[in-house]
Amino acid sequence: MELEKRYLPAEDLEVRTEDDGSMKISGYAAMFNRKSEDLGGFIEILRPGCFRKALEKQPDIKALFNHDPSSIFARSKNDTLKVEENQTGLKFEAIINPEDEDGKRIYNKVNSGLIDQCSFAFGVSENGQRWSEGSPMTREILEVDLLADVSVVTNPAYPQTTVQARAILQEAGFDFDSVADVMQKRTNGGTVTDEDRDLINGAIMVLQSYLPEEREEPVDDGDTDYLDTIMRELDLVEITNG
Repeated sequence: MELEKRYLPAEDLEVRTEDDGSMKISGYAAMFNRKSEDLGGFIEILRPGCFRKALEKQPDIKALFNHDPSSIFARSKNDTLKVEENQTGLKFEAIINPEDEDGKRIYNKVNSGLIDQCSFAFGVSENGQRWSEGSPMTREILEVDLLADVSVVTNPAYPQTTVQARAILQEAGFDFDSVADVMQKRTNGGTVTDEDRDLINGAIMVLQSYLPEEREEPVDDGDTDYLDTIMRELDLVEITNG
């Protein structure tokens, strides 16, 4: 099952400290009946009830920073993360151990407003979506089969400035979310693997061919800054088929 990620400005993202010293982060990772931005030729709407099946499985959902498994600060398996669906959307509450230094740093960044976005990683059931014609098309999410994590994130992974890049890369067989994740990993100072570099280099080769003028070659192998520049330039270029 393909794992997808969606990003949105945090709704009612709160932090608070309890009498026992534990720290809590709560908010909505997803909102119902709201149109997304253009996701590359389509918009998306989450319908009420779409998370019910996934939650009934009592999955081990993790609370992460920037979808990074090494930056986990709560999980449902040990009762430090509560995730529920209500009429508004997908609500979560994470309890952070005051002795967890990484968790405390995330808490403080949310508290100061440095982190102000939420996200979730999910897989759609086989018949869990409905498409409607239009310009752009509309994808309604009716049933999620897998809910892997909820994350607080520093910024959505290039949501509006890369519409054309997303469409081009998906047409070429690339998983845009994977490309964006590597870019975010590099931005956050994470370790980039050889596989990550190959993915970035491949994306650069595809996107460069759509620019009207040749550019100098990237300085570094797997240069995410170079790829980001190309993506932003593509938004200023009128691309036609053929």
